[in-house]
Amino acid sequence: MRPSLPAALGTLLWTAHVGWSSPATAEEPVGPNDHRPTVEDPLRLIVHNPTGRVAPSEDCDVDLCASLLELIIRAEKSIDFAVYGMRGQPAILKALFDAKARGVRVRGVVDRTIDGQNYYTDTERLVEGLGTVRDDLRVDQLKAPTVQPYDPTTSKCYLPAPDGFTGPKQCLGYDLGDRCIVSVHASREPLGFEGDIMHNKYFVVDGQYVWMGSTNVSDSGTGGYNANLVGVVNHREVASWYTREFEQMWAQDRFHDAKVASTGARAEIAPGLVVEGWFSPQDKPMTYGVQPLIKAAEKRIDVGIFFLTHKGVTKDLIEAHRRGVKVRIIMDATAAKNGYAKHELVRASGIPVKIENWGGKMHMKAAAIDGRTVITGSMNWTSAGEGGNDENTLIIHSARHAEQFHRAFDAMWADIPDRWLEGRPDPESRDSRTACTDGSDNDFDKQRDGDDPGCSDEPPPLPELPPFTVVPKGEGHLLVKGNISSSGRKTYHVPGQKFYEQVKIDPTKGEAYFCSEQDARAAGFWRSTK
Repeated sequence: MRPSLPAALGTLLWTAHVGWSSPATAEEPVGPNDHRPTVEDPLRLIVHNPTGRVAPSEDCDVDLCASLLELIIRAEKSIDFAVYGMRGQPAILKALFDAKARGVRVRGVVDRTIDGQNYYTDTERLVEGLGTVRDDLRVDQLKAPTVQPYDPTTSKCYLPAPDGFTGPKQCLGYDLGDRCIVSVHASREPLGFEGDIMHNKYFVVDGQYVWMGSTNVSDSGTGGYNANLVGVVNHREVASWYTREFEQMWAQDRFHDAKVASTGARAEIAPGLVVEGWFSPQDKPMTYGVQPLIKAAEKRIDVGIFFLTHKGVTKDLIEAHRRGVKVRIIMDATAAKNGYAKHELVRASGIPVKIENWGGKMHMKAAAIDGRTVITGSMNWTSAGEGGNDENTLIIHSARHAEQFHRAFDAMWADIPDRWLEGRPDPESRDSRTACTDGSDNDFDKQRDGDDPGCSDEPPPLPELPPFTVVPKGEGHLLVKGNISSSGRKTYHVPGQKFYEQVKIDPTKGEAYFCSEQDARAAGFWRSTK
């Protein structure tokens, strides 16, 4: 027998269903409607704009939370979840405990660092209260001794790191036609291995429903303070993809690069609605899922992203812009402080990028392309998101859902002042609206509100990012040189190689300067061994 909904939840689900939501009280009447996706209309896309939210909240008063809470309360047989952790969401925690008490099988997977910790403060209550929650600790601890410390002398990046940046180097070069954007990115501090991340945020209920996306089960995530995107799917085949991924982690203790790749995770779940499921790292979702869509874009790409550090997808976005696609990006302010963040290079190519100035975060990992396709999930657009962490990505081919995201993106874009098309706001400062009064450590420096220097009357300047240069394709700019020998052999040379300075480029022979080794290889040149 289906459990009844609490009065507050019923009213909230009704208001969210008709297009807005507000906090409900226990005295309000029970809403009679079931707001889960139907078999005929099997996918709900929930795009959450945090404008107007003044702080993280423990209330389940937005559709991100209400949609999940309804699934848990209505669950009859099983709930499987893979979440980064849990914090400040008592309604969700209680609903899971209640589900277990009424006989629903509840199982979960969470993240652990190599010292056994979880970032979210209520994770231990979740683990202890259910008794059926597992984690990636053993796998991370086995891997830790095999991870070699970064050695700059063995770096594949042939250019020196900027002063003050000591982490692993990325050599970067982006082609603008007759010019190149050149930079070396690195972190300020050395990076140690703390464990790959079980970074999923999804629930599978009764083998039928999937709740997934970028939203952590937290006071800032499902609590509504951050911008997030959730998909709720009613389809057994899609649920089976997520269950298979869950079983690898929960039942087989396979996490990260020990998992087995998915095959054929694509289904038409309604007329004109096709979805693809991709899982990191085994499926390489960026390489085989996201990047081909960007490369094929014809008119419009809107990206809402927390971290953008993946150099390959950055190249694809710049190339899309060069061929006339209208590209816009909204990026998170805290992520924009990262030494590998690509927003300044993207801006230098001519793509408009706004850095959000909300109190909360741009936490989506999402895009809409050409009014036809939506990309969503837990995977940040980073090398770790594709290559090490446990993540999921859902690609939705649907004009209706793509237009929904484009409209929501337009509203968020308009909400962020044009001032932030340049520079970046300090995420914990008066430039970021309620960040100095929200009780939250918005920039992860263990200081919040008035204790953070950014909230003082004379805030310090933000730390500088790695510099970049825009240079013509020519001699003296440390570009890759593509040389053709008298026998027709095509090789390229990078700065620092023995004969680099001696190589002279003659464009009339098909020789060329390249912005990156990737560009040289794409043109049919092979790296010189000398």
